Amino acid sequence: MSQRAAALALLCALEARAGEQAIVRRALIVAFNGSDRPGTPALRFADDDGYRWRETLERLGVETVLLAAPDADTLRLEGTRGEPVRVPSWQGLEAAVTSVAKKNRADRERGASVDVLVIYVGHGQTDETGRAYLTLLDGQLDQRALYESVVDRLEADFVHLLVDACHAGGVVGTRGADAALLEELKTALGREQLKARPKVGALFAESEEGETHEWSRIRAGIFSHAARSGLLGAADVNRDGFIAYSELDAFVAASIRGVKSVRARLRLKTSAPLLDSNRALTGPAPVGPTLRVPSSAGWSRLSVEDGDGVRLLDVNRQEGERVVLSLPPRVAYWLRTPTGEARVGAAELSGTFALAAAEIGTRGGVEESYSRGLFAMPFGQAFFEGYQASQDAAPLVAQGVAVHEELPASAPTRSDGAWFGLGLGVGVQVMGAPLNANGVSAGVSFAWRTDGPWYLGGRTGWTFASGTLDGASIHRLTAGALVGWRGWSSIAPFVELGPQWVPTLVFRVAQTQGDLTGFGGRLALGAQGSAAFLRGLRLALTLELDAVRRDGARPLATLAGVELSVTF
Repeated sequence: MSQRAAALALLCALEARAGEQAIVRRALIVAFNGSDRPGTPALRFADDDGYRWRETLERLGVETVLLAAPDADTLRLEGTRGEPVRVPSWQGLEAAVTSVAKKNRADRERGASVDVLVIYVGHGQTDETGRAYLTLLDGQLDQRALYESVVDRLEADFVHLLVDACHAGGVVGTRGADAALLEELKTALGREQLKARPKVGALFAESEEGETHEWSRIRAGIFSHAARSGLLGAADVNRDGFIAYSELDAFVAASIRGVKSVRARLRLKTSAPLLDSNRALTGPAPVGPTLRVPSSAGWSRLSVEDGDGVRLLDVNRQEGERVVLSLPPRVAYWLRTPTGEARVGAAELSGTFALAAAEIGTRGGVEESYSRGLFAMPFGQAFFEGYQASQDAAPLVAQGVAVHEELPASAPTRSDGAWFGLGLGVGVQVMGAPLNANGVSAGVSFAWRTDGPWYLGGRTGWTFASGTLDGASIHRLTAGALVGWRGWSSIAPFVELGPQWVPTLVFRVAQTQGDLTGFGGRLALGAQGSAAFLRGLRLALTLELDAVRRDGARPLATLAGVELSVTF
């Protein structure tokens, strides 16, 4: 590509990126194990892939609709996570398209740009005439229906198709079909067909034998798992927080390049939208569980699993490069390398952890080829540049500033957006007057909280009320412990409670009274900002219950209030 052409491509991409922050992303996911051809067994993990795709994209800030018919094993594992799924039938698909299109239309009318990812995981077949189609519960989604009944009806600015079409199962099942199906898939998803739709891009995988694969060890299709790993941050070679087609293409290519078995080897087919080859598939990820692997880490190959053994992602970073991985929410994660493993709680992801020795074994045929070959090739800037050159692809344009710089160990990223990672909070509060007196009191508070979704901490406070009790002024001190829970979103909800000591003093002109043995409890609920938005701010509605001695009795006093604080 000439320097002039590269410059023009750069200018076009920069112009297209001007409205990037206004992009709304949605996803329509269809995952179906079943086959409509006698003698073709059902798949094992297409439904699992559907759930994995949903939670991956939701972690990345994408609103999703999932159509799936989960089997009993998948329901046991996934049934409690996320919204209920829709049936992968024609009626379910049409209803989902109509719903998504309505939201897209409203967003575009208010000036937003809308992207939709359409993901299919299931059986691909051909009929007696050679017509290729994707299988639904009660019908067939062929090329014409895919575009006219789905893509064109979505009313989106850009549509991204990811197809993981399948055939038979087994320990290592096959996903794909015969040569006729692949030729028609290439026609349906290839660049020639997409010229008529310059805002539509596509990715799908094939093997030299006309198949793509699923693997029981990761309960997923190989292409789907590699693509999800890349979107969760492993493919972000320029660290701008966005994943472009070229980045995902190169990452998946690196991930599958080490597979030597002809039966297992895959090739990725990628066609970025002609109108904008740098259009991002996802990004940037909202605040949530994040694993930062520094350039100085003593290992490169890493798998992340949850407590149920579900493989969430894999990465093999190039030596000397760092990577930032956005993880689907879990209480804890298993991090595994070829030689070690560690269980790391969600609140501990920003720290360091030691790996214990792990036992890893492989067994037989294609599975051994996957065990040794998948993610064997390190991915980083050098591989990406070489791969781009081999593809004669347009240059990758950063879609914002680099957001994944390494942070010093003294300032870890916290989920509450703490300015310096200390967890110290300073606030102002207004509440009812103590001792059931009329009026209000106001004051300041100081707190310290640990990080993570579940946290512990301590809090002290002082409030002052003047002239509310027979002309006296009341000074109320508090000191106590607290336990709480916070969400992971940019403006995250939280709730916390705890017991507290409540010494209270009443000052009159000629007399001072008080109770240093008062006690009570505190409940607070509200919302907090993050490093991305309203950083470190917390707004809480509070309800405090005091038991302070007065006139020989200890009546309960209820104080409702509001508190605004900032965390450092």
